[in-house]
Amino acid sequence: MSGKGMKARSDVPPADESGDWNGESALSRFKLLFGAMFREEWRLHKSFVGSIGSGFFPVVIFFFSVVLAITSPVFLKNIDMSTILLGLHLAALLYGLFVGALAKIGEQAMTRRLGQVSFLMELPKFHPVSLKLMMAVFYLKDAVFYILYSIIPLVGGIGVSAALGRVSWLGVGILFVTMLLTFLLGMSLSFLLSAIALRSGAAAGAVGLGILGLVAAVYPLGMFTPGQLLFPLGFWEGLGLHYLLIAAVLTLLLSVAAVLAMRERPTAPEERYGSVLLETEGTFSFAGTLSVLVAKEWLELKRSRMLGAVFTGFLGPLLGIYAIVWLFQTGLSVVLDFNIIFYGGLIGFFGLMTYSWLTNIEPNEFMNVQPVTVDMVVKAKLVLYFLLTTPAALGYLAAIAVINGQLAMLPLAATVAMSTMVYVAAITGRMTGIRTNTMLFDAKVLGKFTASIVPPLIIATLASFWARDEPVISTVILVVMSVNLLVASKFIFDGIAGRWRTEPFGI
Repeated sequence: MSGKGMKARSDVPPADESGDWNGESALSRFKLLFGAMFREEWRLHKSFVGSIGSGFFPVVIFFFSVVLAITSPVFLKNIDMSTILLGLHLAALLYGLFVGALAKIGEQAMTRRLGQVSFLMELPKFHPVSLKLMMAVFYLKDAVFYILYSIIPLVGGIGVSAALGRVSWLGVGILFVTMLLTFLLGMSLSFLLSAIALRSGAAAGAVGLGILGLVAAVYPLGMFTPGQLLFPLGFWEGLGLHYLLIAAVLTLLLSVAAVLAMRERPTAPEERYGSVLLETEGTFSFAGTLSVLVAKEWLELKRSRMLGAVFTGFLGPLLGIYAIVWLFQTGLSVVLDFNIIFYGGLIGFFGLMTYSWLTNIEPNEFMNVQPVTVDMVVKAKLVLYFLLTTPAALGYLAAIAVINGQLAMLPLAATVAMSTMVYVAAITGRMTGIRTNTMLFDAKVLGKFTASIVPPLIIATLASFWARDEPVISTVILVVMSVNLLVASKFIFDGIAGRWRTEPFGI
């Protein structure tokens, strides 16, 4: 890989006209590509945030896992082990689904340039290398990378429970195997769906509906237990060791099917649009001097077809949390006293995902020769961020208030939600600028970011639990917190110009 701040280097030997790389066997070729692509991934991380920052992310996961392991007797004392295992495996499955949309990522790498960076994934453009082979290597590389970066640190932290004598080391080892298989199962399923979607959206939709049907067969229909469909969990339900073998074989079959379903020759999307920037600028005239940039950001968001991803990144986790809480309360009869104020506190912190998407839809290097500075683009993205997330957040809260019968709490929940949204947006813009997806891997930035947002999140969560028994005290705490967050946000927003005005555009 070559790019800004990266030494140009090739780890892949040239192929001759027949496609044979110096007589290498297929296995040797695969190993060579895997090693080169894994080193490319590591160099990419180091070029963004340095060696220390690259290794900081798994340390954070391990730390939070240790905290969970130590505090679990207090916070999970009313929840039985089967429910805890279900939650852990659902989390691993969702994580695998989240990182598994590799077919779309691979096609984008083939058809678009990321600023000044070219990836090894683009080799089929210039060399007699199969795209399906490259996708197989890419898939295995990502699986290994995420296992090292997240699954191992997570289970390693849980292993502290074994050191404290609460569970056996054998239990921790089996948990690692079952969570690993669950993660790979979700990743391979997501990979297959994204590969099918590149060929036919209708076919991918049909497969997706079939999966939802299976989920419904577990709950609410009760035709199967969770472990009968989520095979690694089935081992913990006493269904037999062969369920782990079934999970491994199914993961392999889904992975092979996804690779075979890839289009061998992807084509770059091309569409033509009329010039509507001036008319769109008028729509955003309230943004003052930023109206042109806000209009540009909006048009790029629409034309890149990323509007759905932006809303999914914001509402998806929130809906997922509500669905899990609902499942535990309704399906498993577990008492979780989460009110609308609790969800209001979460909204602002999940807004980070939306801002992250807004910084990831176009290369910015061309603006280095325009009368535009980075801080102006950051502020324009923040304007668009608030326009998108505010109605979605209020609608989400209103819906939960109606469902839970907590309309009286809606004004306070909305106040908490808006203040945390503004505060997190200010922190994110100030600390990461237009490089959110990479700078949050930097140890120093992530440490400051965590120290800035965790305290108000804890306060909002604890105060929400007191709302029923001590409503006056809870309201005072939340109002004072919200006012302080808004005041702090004003000073943080003012510091964006000083932090980013002299920085160049680029990744």
